[in-house]
Amino acid sequence: METTRALESHSQPLSKEELYDLAQQSTEKQKEDEDEEDRGTKEMQTKDLTDILFTKDTAAEKLCDIDPDWERSSTVKRGIRAMLHPYYESLQEKNIKSKQLTLHSFLMSSEPRPGSSSAK
Repeated sequence: METTRALESHSQPLSKEELYDLAQQSTEKQKEDEDEEDRGTKEMQTKDLTDILFTKDTAAEKLCDIDPDWERSSTVKRGIRAMLHPYYESLQEKNIKSKQLTLHSFLMSSEPRPGSSSAK
């Protein structure tokens, strides 16, 4: 009985307000999905991060070169470096993850084996 009523209620045409509400909900849901997708796919690329940090270093060095007040320019340079520190750490982590291990690193142990001697 309830199933019949539910089916009958869906067979009735929707009012303009109901259609508008459904369209608005659909649009909002689509925007939320796109935002989540963008957050998941927008990852900083190592090259871009390297370029930005190198440009910052170059600009800071130039500032030190042209400013006669060494203390002021050094303070600014250190401040910029401190503000960007999380990006330097991120770049370092990306570089570590991207380094390919060599065959030698797998075959050779960093610790000497007990009982093995290099001179026989």
